[in-house]
Formats: sequence, C-alpha cells, structure tokens
Amino acid sequence: MSKHAWLAAAAVLMGTAATGAHAKEFDDRFYIAPMIGGVFADSEGLDAGPLGGLVFGKNVSPFFGLELDLNYSALDVSDLPAENKYERLALGVNLLGYFARDTANIRPFLLANGNLHSVDFLGVGLDGAGVAVGGGALFKLAPRWDARLDVRYNLDFISEKTENNVTVPDDTFYIWTTGLGVSYKFGADPYDADGDGVPDALDKCPDTPPGVAVYSDGCPTDLDQDGVPDYLDRCPNTPKGVLVGQDGCELDSDGDGVPDSLDRCPNTPPGAQVNAEGCPLDADGDGVPDGLDRCPDSPPGLPVGPDGCPLDSDGDGIPDYLDECPNSPPGAKVLPNGCALEGDCRKPRPGEQVDANGCAIDRSFILRGVKFEFDSDRLTPAAREILNEVAATLQAYPNLDVELEGHTDAVGTDNYNLGLSERRAVAVKAYLEGRGITGRRMRPVGYGESQPIASNDTEDGREENRRVELTVIE
Repeated sequence: MSKHAWLAAAAVLMGTAATGAHAKEFDDRFYIAPMIGGVFADSEGLDAGPLGGLVFGKNVSPFFGLELDLNYSALDVSDLPAENKYERLALGVNLLGYFARDTANIRPFLLANGNLHSVDFLGVGLDGAGVAVGGGALFKLAPRWDARLDVRYNLDFISEKTENNVTVPDDTFYIWTTGLGVSYKFGADPYDADGDGVPDALDKCPDTPPGVAVYSDGCPTDLDQDGVPDYLDRCPNTPKGVLVGQDGCELDSDGDGVPDSLDRCPNTPPGAQVNAEGCPLDADGDGVPDGLDRCPDSPPGLPVGPDGCPLDSDGDGIPDYLDECPNSPPGAKVLPNGCALEGDCRKPRPGEQVDANGCAIDRSFILRGVKFEFDSDRLTPAAREILNEVAATLQAYPNLDVELEGHTDAVGTDNYNLGLSERRAVAVKAYLEGRGITGRRMRPVGYGESQPIASNDTEDGREENRRVELTVIE
C-alpha cells in the first residue's frame, strides 16, 4: 500500500472515531503497554533491527483513543559498516480508531502517529519530526490485561546537516516498525455494575445490593446453604436440609411454602395453592378455593354454585349474567346470548316495548362478539366461533327466516358507514351459508349508523353500536 493510501485510511479512521463518540459508556481507564518488536527498511535489501517502546494512553470514546508513545530502534543498514546503523529515538502521539467496542475479545484498530525524533545516522545527530500510519489489534486476556500487536509505516523528515565532515542531505526516510506487547489498565473495572468486585462478564448476579459479601461468581454468600442469601437470612445457621421460609427460618408443617409463624391456615390439604397467609387461593373471590373451582375467573360479585361456576338457571349453557333469556324452555337450542328463536322471553332493553309477561316484543337478538377486522368486512377468528353456534341454532329452527343486520358507530360519513354495514351483513350470511344454512332463509341488511343503541360520544358506546343483529322475520 502506498503512503497516500495509508493517509486516506487514516482520514477514514477519524470519521469512524467521531461517529462512535455519542455513546455514553465505555472503558476510559488509563493503561500502560511495554512493547518489543522490530524495524525494517523500505528497500530492496533486508535491512532490519530491534525495537523497544512504552505506550501510555486511554480511550476517549467507545471507538477512539489517544496515546503517548516512546520507542527506540536500531536499524542495521546492509551496505554500511555496523557503526553507521540508523538509530532512532521517537516521542509521539498516537490516535487510534477501533472497529469494535471495548467489550469485544478482539479489537482491530487503525493508527495515526505524529512524533518528534532524534536520529543518529552516519555519525550525524539529526532531530526532526515524523508521521506514521498503521493498524493492529488488542486481544483481551483478563479484565485488566490485553495483548497488543501493531504495524506502522513511518516517514522521518530529515533536514540537511553536516557533522564530523559528513553531510546528510534533506531527505525522507521510510521505515516499517512492528511491535508486540501487553497492556495493563489502572483503576476499577467500569463494567462491574453492582460494584461487588466481580466484572459483569463473570457476574451471575449482576444486581447484588451494595456492600453484600459475594462469592467469586458475584452471587451473595449463603453459608448455611438453605437457598436464602446471608444478607436476607434471619436464621443464618439453619441445619442442612431443613425446610425454611423466605426469611431463612425453618418450619412449614403443612408444606404449603408458608412458615408456620405466618400461616393462618396451618392444615391446608397437600398440593393446594395458597396465598401469602397460607390459605387456599381464591383468585376470583367467589368463596370457592381455586383447587375446587371449575370456573376460577368468574366476574366479581356473581352468584356461583359449589363448583365455583356462575349459575345457569335454565340450564342452556349460558350463565345467568350473560343470558338475555334466563328462562328458556328446557332443551331449547339457543343463540350465544341464551335465547331460543321462538317460544322464549328476552329481557327488554331500555325503551323497548314489552308484552303482558314483560318480554321484549321485538324478536331481535344482538350477536355479541361478532366483530370484524378494522375498517373491513373480514370476520375475526372469535367471530367465526360465535357464528358456528349461530349456525347450529338456525339448523334447529329450519322453518324460520331471519334478517342479518349490520350496524356501525357514527365515525365516518353516513354513506361510507351504510356501505360498510351492508358488506359486513353479507359476510355474515356468506359464512353461515358455508356452515350449511340455506341462503334464502337469510336477508342481509345494512343500517349504517342510523340505529344506535348507545351514545356515540364514548368509546364504550361506539363499541356497543358496532354490532350484528339477528331478527326473526315474521
């Protein structure tokens, strides 16, 4: 590679380093690195010699570092007597650009160097300046130790000087140097987040509270091996193998995981899940322990049976709190709202007309849960499950025809909502036809936003208005 290409690479390095400088966390400890290596002449002959040096530096961003570099080399020149070797002492500043963060095991870098040097050549002492470009890599050995390898192409600018009847003219000397060393970092490891002395890379418990004694893996000590760290253990000398509670103290007579001193139900049956007080869990608060509760998610406040399930007075499979027809005839096939298509009594909605028995005169049933994808007539998977039940109910009443009504909320224009509701009603009909219901029995109609059953001023109201209804055609 030519010297111009090396300088171009150094310019790219500067841009890379500047780009990485926005990161907030990196290892900025000072380090020192003794180096040994060799020096080689950029010539046709094999001119070489030893090199030794010392580097002192630190990172100033995640991808950028600065170093002070002192090195000495002695180059034997093949066509000159040994006493005329090219001896060079240089003090310089290195600018490093890394291609990986300091957490990487291998960190390649590019290097740019500016230096002042003192050269003894041909018996003439020469002082001047120089530059170098190169690259190398750091290899992680331990939290404080890295191995280092770098190679540089050096340009020493020599001004004409005469000494001891020998004149060295203006020139630029080109030499290669290579070095291998070990760097040591001073100070605390910045990647030990909990400050327990164990680096995060080795720490199995990286969130240990400050001041807690830890093992070599960074986890809190547990001298009695009861599973409770010493700093939380109220009984730090528990005999080996004894069951303990969360405070490290023994005794749990019923084996429910709650120590007897805290257990308000000390005779819980084996295997029962309990709360913090040692009593059987009742997640839905219906008075039936979860271990016996067949419906552990019953809504709060509902009457339930001994099995913990909401009551179903008419035995149609729809619990009373969801049943719009809680007194359906025995054995009647009902819709998902609990209503049979004929011979049943639906609870009236606010403002509806009722008959002498208090039942809604209108034989219209809301198919709750029949929803569509946003701004679409595509049924959701949950809606298809509900329509499967609707199809089974329609099959039980083969002589009844129905109207399938689509309704929307008031968001959007009237014409758009009317069209959307019609498409959705048609989609419901098509799905039911696919489940074996004759198409002539169903009449799809879209009403758009014209027949709200709740306020369109709230999200809950708009949700109510976005619905599909099934009405028996007289």
